[in-house]
Amino acid sequence: MTAVGYIDTYYANTLGSDKIYPELGENIYTDVCVVGGGLAGLNTALGLIQRGKSVALVEAKRIGWGASGRNAGFVAKGYAADEASLLKKLGIEKARKLVTLTQNARKLIRRRIEDFHIDCGPIIEGVLTVSWKDNPQDVKAYVKETNDNFDTGFEFWPRDKVREHCKTDKYFDAVFSPQDYQFHPLRYVHGIARVLAEKGGRLFENSPALSVTRSGGGWHVKTAKGSVHAQHVVLCCSIYLDGLDRRLANASFPVQTYIMVTRPVDEQLLKSSINTRHAVSDTRFCSDYYRRLEGNRVLWGGRVALWANPSDISGMMMQDMLKVYPQLKGHVQPEFQWSGLLCYAPHKMPQLGRIEEGYWYNTGFGGHGLSPTTVGGELIASAIAEGDDSYKAFEPFGIGYAGGKMGRYAAQLVYLWWRARDYLDA
Repeated sequence: MTAVGYIDTYYANTLGSDKIYPELGENIYTDVCVVGGGLAGLNTALGLIQRGKSVALVEAKRIGWGASGRNAGFVAKGYAADEASLLKKLGIEKARKLVTLTQNARKLIRRRIEDFHIDCGPIIEGVLTVSWKDNPQDVKAYVKETNDNFDTGFEFWPRDKVREHCKTDKYFDAVFSPQDYQFHPLRYVHGIARVLAEKGGRLFENSPALSVTRSGGGWHVKTAKGSVHAQHVVLCCSIYLDGLDRRLANASFPVQTYIMVTRPVDEQLLKSSINTRHAVSDTRFCSDYYRRLEGNRVLWGGRVALWANPSDISGMMMQDMLKVYPQLKGHVQPEFQWSGLLCYAPHKMPQLGRIEEGYWYNTGFGGHGLSPTTVGGELIASAIAEGDDSYKAFEPFGIGYAGGKMGRYAAQLVYLWWRARDYLDA
């Protein structure tokens, strides 16, 4: 049964304990008001509470309602922008610093799961990135270069080993990341929210922020039935800014992606196809990503669009799955399908920083959010509570203009070109 207030996803149907937080119905005073109850907002609020600040968080719908609660569940180092892009733009030292932040965040997520007894498992180690091209020397060179520059601990997997795990002739060699892992993202969201509330944070659901304005030496966040007065405000709204700040809204664009989850699949059939518990993605520009869930279900995601909202997501995902594993045809049925909006800036990096005194933003985590949202939360919390300026490492990726509607058209054309490249490569 779908948890109250969420769309019909596998995660919302397997959430288990569902704590519902009240709607804000009064005027309250606090050190910091966080706007947005996804992982960016929750991580920021938790970081502030742990550093001694009082916090109120307002969320328009349910916590984790957007991408934070309906993503693929891969916890991996890095950003949507790849290491080569960071090296080219920043040089080795600054690029290494940013990647190290996500490696530390990946460890912090594990520590929080253990310390706070967050039931978001099973946690399964390892993410496998497979190549559709027969280019072992290129894959080996990438593994060596990335390990040398960023100490990633990547492993090169030859074709034979890949095909023991993935019974398909579509894949050749692969990069294996043993330190990455997978989990149930919506349960993790609720675990972080529980810890935040236990430590004194005030969470309000179904309380969309209607305006953010200056108020004396601080800020005033107005909702439909109440308000928050705070010294600092942090916008963590992803693509759901709803008119709160035009500068942030114009600095990114929404990208839609799709996921399907199957009904339980026969164990022997899985052994003849997806014969691995590692999470899998591929190296194409428009990649598939998938993993086995509890009860021998398969989660399969992929494709992106800027405007489309197809009714038959399962049909598209089944088509993509059977292209890789034709032996599953006639034996696998979809049960859940959903789409979600990701927040992308043109540079494909998070956007975090300060617009003016006491007015902060922590957003733009599309495509690789579970570790980077933890990075953003820690950096903004440390900046507010301790005056730490480490967040300035992200200044090269600011809040420029993403082109408005024309930017979305341009991004769609780029995506179509990527798909054409994948087809030609294949």
